[in-house]
Amino acid sequence: MSTALLIADDAALAHKIQTVFEFIEHQLSHAGDVDSTLASLRTDDDYVVTLLAVADEARRSELVALVNRHRPSLPVYLLGEEEAESTPPRGVSGYLSLPVQYRRLLGILRQSAQQGQRGPRAHKGPSVSLTGHSPQLKEIQALVRHVALTDANVLLLGESGTGKEVVARTVHHLSLRNDHPFVAVNCGAIPPELLESELFGHEKGAFTGAISTRKGRFELAEGGTLFLDEIGDMPLPMQVKLLRVLQERCFERVGGTKTIQSNVRLIAATHQDLENKIGEGKFRLDLYYRLNVFPIQLPALRERPSDIPQLIREFATRMELEHKSPIVFEESAIRALASHPLPGNVRELENLVERLAILYPGETITNGKLPERYQLKHGIEGSAPGTNDSTEPLQPAAFTTVDVGSGIDLKQYLTDLERNLIESALRNSDWVVAKAAKSLSLQRTTLVEKIKKLEIHSPSV
Repeated sequence: MSTALLIADDAALAHKIQTVFEFIEHQLSHAGDVDSTLASLRTDDDYVVTLLAVADEARRSELVALVNRHRPSLPVYLLGEEEAESTPPRGVSGYLSLPVQYRRLLGILRQSAQQGQRGPRAHKGPSVSLTGHSPQLKEIQALVRHVALTDANVLLLGESGTGKEVVARTVHHLSLRNDHPFVAVNCGAIPPELLESELFGHEKGAFTGAISTRKGRFELAEGGTLFLDEIGDMPLPMQVKLLRVLQERCFERVGGTKTIQSNVRLIAATHQDLENKIGEGKFRLDLYYRLNVFPIQLPALRERPSDIPQLIREFATRMELEHKSPIVFEESAIRALASHPLPGNVRELENLVERLAILYPGETITNGKLPERYQLKHGIEGSAPGTNDSTEPLQPAAFTTVDVGSGIDLKQYLTDLERNLIESALRNSDWVVAKAAKSLSLQRTTLVEKIKKLEIHSPSV
């Protein structure tokens, strides 16, 4: 699926726009003439906007009419040297100046996507907005697409900070319910005595302090999606009441007698092992089966380190769009973060990028500027990738002390360490396997097998 359709007869300009879209992590489809434009419009791709850069005024008008006829709800923006102040011609939504400003482009994409959600093709929506290209994340994206157009309950499992709410919002955005509310509740953050009122609402005078009638989250989410985060922390009495709602699709407010019908899609999430909690008598088995219709296990960030560079770029761009000074990450810093276990997962990485944007506004972030606990200590970050022609073996890494107080997956940790060392050796040898094998004191065939096993790919692939 494409985010935008670019119609441009200038190949050099099209290449520049493509580069911009790659930087902001959005997809772009290019058409160069009337025939290719018509072919693009007749596909099933859900474009959110058309960018038109054609010098000839007559051809430009013809192409605008073509887009308006085949995709009447698709906004059209004209690319020009300057932002026009005049009213756009008929069939055109606005202008986008050249060179393209990222903030302006992202604003157009976001606004166009929101308008598209209200259109007749809203149920399809854009592609899954989860950052990364690792096999693990591609599997998650496929599962999200499969379940989004159903009303099945979804159970998201994974460590804290792995992006469970992002996945829940993506499921909602791609669903037929995306023009109705998405309501999130953290079950672990609400005192047990208030959770029932929070979910189902209460009538005036139902308890001390209930000075007026109040709708609960189920009513607020009517027609849409209710996301119950940290469902494993829900007390047993509330689990019984939640089970009744899932079974009968109705509930009463606290202190009320009127039965309220409920049409809500439920997505639950937890970092806990619910099967263990069932064995301990702390979670109901029948509720578990109601929630576990379509489980999705989210991988920890250490299990997909190849996605870290892309996440860093996204967070840095987001900081800039929030009017914070832009920062750039040097390869040594990216390598260090990709080598770190990051127990807080994506949330920890995002918070770190924000902290660095505050500490080093407008600067380039090197390994040395990272907080000490994140710095790479193996002694192989000194040279840029591809600049070391030496075939001398890499010296044994000076391992840092690893805090295992909260537990560590030793097998995964060693696998990640091996992958990082092999990738570093390959970069330092310009991806010449024979050179990298010599620097690692390995046979070439042995290194080839490890590269296949660890699914390491050259940047050119």
